[in-house]
Amino acid sequence: MPVVVTGADQPLGRAVALELALSAGEVRATVRDRGAAGVLRAAGVRVAVSDLSDPLRLGAVLAGAHTVLHLDRGPDGRGTPADTWEWFLEAVEGTDVQRIVTVLPQPPTASSPGEYELIVRPFPAEAVDRPGFAAPTLIRALVQADRRPG
Repeated sequence: MPVVVTGADQPLGRAVALELALSAGEVRATVRDRGAAGVLRAAGVRVAVSDLSDPLRLGAVLAGAHTVLHLDRGPDGRGTPADTWEWFLEAVEGTDVQRIVTVLPQPPTASSPGEYELIVRPFPAEAVDRPGFAAPTLIRALVQADRRPG
């Protein structure tokens, strides 16, 4: 079953997608910047250019996926995945997604549209002022949270 990484054109998302690509199984990713797709594709990641505001397009990327690592930080890359959370949840609705992994300053307040496991890792305080921050320990924790079956 595929794993999907949103925000793979941003440092944390790119690092997680590339690390996941080293393991067996299909990795899909969304990017806002078409220029970021080449590195990911070279690593074997299937890439879709999408800004998450189109739930039908994102829903197509999520089709058949088991786990989604929602790491998109908005168009300027300076926010947190909370900034795109509502769009993301709309896209997840009606899919077979079983696990969502994300990094947020605090747990989301919006109710869940489906039956899935939600894993929230703390958004590192030092990342607030550094949009390019991608701590190796956070990358490892996110990759380990994938845990797709077989």
